[in-house]
Amino acid sequence: MEVKTVFIRKTSGLVRPFGATDATLIYTLIIFAILNTTLQFPWFYGFWPGADLNVALAFALIPTLLVAVVYWCLAVAMPRSGSDYVWFARIVHPAVGFGWSAVYFYMYLCAGFITVCFTYGYTTSMTLVVWGMLYNAPGLVSLGTWFQSTEGSLLFGLVLMVVYGALTMLGHKTAKALLYAGWIIQSIALVLLWAILGTANPTTFAPKWDTLMSKYITYEAVFKTAESAGWTLTPVTLGATLSSVAFTFMLLSGAAMGAGTISGEIRNVNRSVPIALFLANIFSFIIWTLCNIAEISAVGVNWLSAISWVWCNKPDVYPLPFPPSMPLMLGIVCYPNQSLSLLVLGTFVLANIAFAFVLLMTAARYWFAWSFDRLVPTKLAEVNDRFKTPHYALAVSTVIAMITAFLFAYLGFAAWFAAVSTLMVLSYGVVALTTVVFPFTRWKGLLDTLPKFMGKRIAGVPAISIISAITALILFYAAYAVAVNPLLTANAGLAALLFGSIFIAAIVIYFVSKVYHSRQGIDITLQFKEIPPT
Repeated sequence: MEVKTVFIRKTSGLVRPFGATDATLIYTLIIFAILNTTLQFPWFYGFWPGADLNVALAFALIPTLLVAVVYWCLAVAMPRSGSDYVWFARIVHPAVGFGWSAVYFYMYLCAGFITVCFTYGYTTSMTLVVWGMLYNAPGLVSLGTWFQSTEGSLLFGLVLMVVYGALTMLGHKTAKALLYAGWIIQSIALVLLWAILGTANPTTFAPKWDTLMSKYITYEAVFKTAESAGWTLTPVTLGATLSSVAFTFMLLSGAAMGAGTISGEIRNVNRSVPIALFLANIFSFIIWTLCNIAEISAVGVNWLSAISWVWCNKPDVYPLPFPPSMPLMLGIVCYPNQSLSLLVLGTFVLANIAFAFVLLMTAARYWFAWSFDRLVPTKLAEVNDRFKTPHYALAVSTVIAMITAFLFAYLGFAAWFAAVSTLMVLSYGVVALTTVVFPFTRWKGLLDTLPKFMGKRIAGVPAISIISAITALILFYAAYAVAVNPLLTANAGLAALLFGSIFIAAIVIYFVSKVYHSRQGIDITLQFKEIPPT
């Protein structure tokens, strides 16, 4: 009599196309793309006066490396697509793991793919505005300004989502082509940024600013405007720097997202994942630090702090029609060299071609993993025979992103940024907690598959539990630090309602799925007692 397998599928159909180099580039890109410098520095200097960004990045590197160890553990122990969901659902409880991963997916989609699509539109629009303003091209100014409007930014974002949704279905060859092309252009863009801003200084920047921007405000008048609005020159303190670490942690985090989603598509995970995780964090720390040093050396840290503070906190008196973005600073420093400006601003925009692609590709793996466990329709775990991609999972993720784009456009980036950053820190923290208890569960046999140092006992407790406990404590403190900042909590209630509802809805879906399949003679709880195949 033929017996049909109903609990565990023998293969997913996905392939392992990515090696250690590919994984390093993917993880690093999730953390850093040059378009992130468009507004992140004004955000930092505007919201955290008295904080030292480079020191805050160094402090943030500690928890990011600790999180890397945690994800090293779970990616190697359960090297599957959506491995952090697989881990959570099996270590704690399937319903709670599904609820966590649903929140994590949507947070990732908001903080990652959707935000990047809108930021890409803003970066492009700001580049058009700067070029048109500096070189008397009013048509470009008008086009760029329209792309900054709610309707323009939404249209730009939706077009990008459709394009990247289609590209992600074309398989690993397309992925690698975009990945390497993007990094080649980004390397050129970064070298240009560091060289051009690094050789400028406030003495040379101020006259150019006054020549080009005095119709709005002069360089020195920025200080007077900021002071009259309530800004004061705040000396750098350790307390202010530490309070900003949750923000800088978010600047450096992201590599774990890649490790938690596509470890099932990485060759030799025992070697490739740790190499990629640690190199991605170190590379990103160096890149962020050099970009910050270059900008503040060119425009002056006190001046950047003053104009950023007004932009963030007193928009009614902010003198410019656009934020103090990186493209604006680059355009002014390059002026009047049109060829150099075109090269610098052009590579600044084109360098980001792989960023949103990688984010959508990795986010969609959660739908694939849920489908594999029968929590959502099993159709979403189907893999295209030709391209070896989970095309239905990718399509669903793209559609969700497009629907969310309308909310994102009308609520605005600022409305979500703090809430999402807090949630990201909390998400990593609870994963760290699951890793604390992991050696004391029925999965403790997996310790033998991990690096020896993780299983080494200190006072009877495995090292991985101690590392994870320290990680969780640091992350919960970091989440608290940003959550209590009154400048960033205006939409905390809305975010709590949204993500809390997602968590509860996911738990309901789990039990509905359990009942539905039980009526078909399938006990889905049995599959959570095994690790599904790649």
